[in-house]
Amino acid sequence: MFDPITIGIFVINLALVYHVFRTGQSPLWLAALGLLSISGFVVGGLAILANFGLWAVYVFVVILPGLWSSAPARRFADNVVNAADPGRAFREKQRQVATVGSADAKRALAEECIKMGRFADAVELYESAMSGPLGGHDTTLLKGLARAKMLSGDGVAAEALFKQLKQVDPNASDADAELDYARALALQGKNDEAVKQYEIVVPRYPGEEARCRFALLLRQLGQDQRAQQYFREILDSVKGAPGYYRRRQMEWVRIARQNLK
Repeated sequence: MFDPITIGIFVINLALVYHVFRTGQSPLWLAALGLLSISGFVVGGLAILANFGLWAVYVFVVILPGLWSSAPARRFADNVVNAADPGRAFREKQRQVATVGSADAKRALAEECIKMGRFADAVELYESAMSGPLGGHDTTLLKGLARAKMLSGDGVAAEALFKQLKQVDPNASDADAELDYARALALQGKNDEAVKQYEIVVPRYPGEEARCRFALLLRQLGQDQRAQQYFREILDSVKGAPGYYRRRQMEWVRIARQNLK
């Protein structure tokens, strides 16, 4: 009567009952699961087949639709599609610019261009998005254009835009913008200013990129001992860190290992 198969069926039904309660499904599921759990101890083989059938229905009708409608599932599906067709996101945003032509559509396409390394195209799109009367006061566009200018190698224009951003809204300059500002200064050879800027951004930057870029600049300036200290801090910071954090910081950890003596 209490063979392992019957007990296993009962445990699975119990887990599904918990899922019904937790997700607020129809009470009819509770009745069906309860009835089949009891019948498994009495009827035997036929009840086992009935349980399998009910599980299949519940999985396809309740669990799978719930999984695929969740945010992580949507992100996973998007990642799979983008891996199969890397240009898909770019083409969709390009169509938005062609059909809508709004500043927001141009910003989205500019961000996609940056991901693809098309920095000159990103600059052109940001400048077009800022062509309206309020463009020079849009902090999102200012940050985006400054970053695109910096990545394209125009440190002078990037520095001017970051200063404009701070004038428009001192609170709009987040950690990423502060890092890009330090990189823009370094591009121009303004090393003393860049070092001071890195010293501001490194403690507040949520990751290892700022620390790694600062260490590389220090090594370039001949401050090898200080650079080594930052490389060691990068490796120490990922010890015992959650797996997702270590995965996100892989590039900077690799650079730190390569440069650590």
